Amino acid sequence: MKLGPLEDSRRREAWLRASNEITAALLSGTSGNELSLIAQHAREVAGAPMAAIALPDEGRENLIFEVVQGARNLSGTTVAITDTASGQVFRTGEPMLIDRYSEVAANWNSGLSPDLLKELGSAAIVPLPAPDEPLGVLVLVRLRDEPRFKQADLELLRNFAAHVAMAVQYSQARADQERLMVFEDRERIARDLHDLVIQRVFATGMALEAAAAVIGVDPDDAATRVRHAVDDLDVTIQEIRTTVFALQQGATESLRSEVLSTVEEARKGLGFAPSVRFRGPVDTAVPREVNDQLLPVLREALSNMARHAHATAATIEVVLDEDLLLRVTDNGVGIPLSGRRSGLTVMNSKAERLGGTFTINHLTPGTELHWRVPLT
Repeated sequence: MKLGPLEDSRRREAWLRASNEITAALLSGTSGNELSLIAQHAREVAGAPMAAIALPDEGRENLIFEVVQGARNLSGTTVAITDTASGQVFRTGEPMLIDRYSEVAANWNSGLSPDLLKELGSAAIVPLPAPDEPLGVLVLVRLRDEPRFKQADLELLRNFAAHVAMAVQYSQARADQERLMVFEDRERIARDLHDLVIQRVFATGMALEAAAAVIGVDPDDAATRVRHAVDDLDVTIQEIRTTVFALQQGATESLRSEVLSTVEEARKGLGFAPSVRFRGPVDTAVPREVNDQLLPVLREALSNMARHAHATAATIEVVLDEDLLLRVTDNGVGIPLSGRRSGLTVMNSKAERLGGTFTINHLTPGTELHWRVPLT
């Protein structure tokens, strides 16, 4: 029976709606099992009792039915690519209509019961396309007493498969990119551990050895050295906590992670890795509007440091007690007396906007910036 224009339009709209729903689920990361989602939508729109998706094995010799809906105990079934209908679709990338799928399925060890085999009618098999070779194949099967799949059905299913396969590839590429970002983040953390922590531990060990050597000669000097070593170890503990937190948090939008990301972005321009320390519940007690002011201030401070300070070391501290304090300290040449000071004006205005203060302390050598705002 030939479909009228209205019915044909409705069917096309149903397939398009299904592919859009799958794409939205894949891109939102809430899809769960993406193959099951594809098979489920295809089965519902086509009105097919059975749907399956088969993927190639590692050797590209067999197809494995990873998802089977409408028939029990068939998931994991393997068929050869060389002499099966699904394998031919996978090899050629061309869809296929089969009027009597029961006869085709009987030729391979499908695991279908003889009673179910007798009930199988027509089938539509389409590839899930990809640039080099299909990702796999999508199989829809109707029962013997149901209407057969037509060429128009096959074209709609083929377009649906092409759309959702593209969404799957994009989703997988995004997941690969996120994994790469994790690996890069771990490499950065390992570098920070070496540059900021291991070297400080080594220096502290040397200081303790020196203190041990003078205990009998000058106990007061030895005690002073030990106190300095304890202070250095306290700083080292803060560095380790920061590094471990970064490892655990990943790409979350906490103030701590955003500060670490901002400092990492400035690393190349500075030519060194600043030390970063946090104290207090900076991720849970700082309002978003304060975050949005603090981060540009930090970027401006690091930018000024890279352009003018000629520093070789710096410390970034974010401290939450009664107020929120951002302290940026470097060992550079200080702020020039002449030249543009718009960056400092911006940092001051952002503090005043939140009822806070911005001060500059001149060190020997270096500069210390204090950006402090209240949270109440």
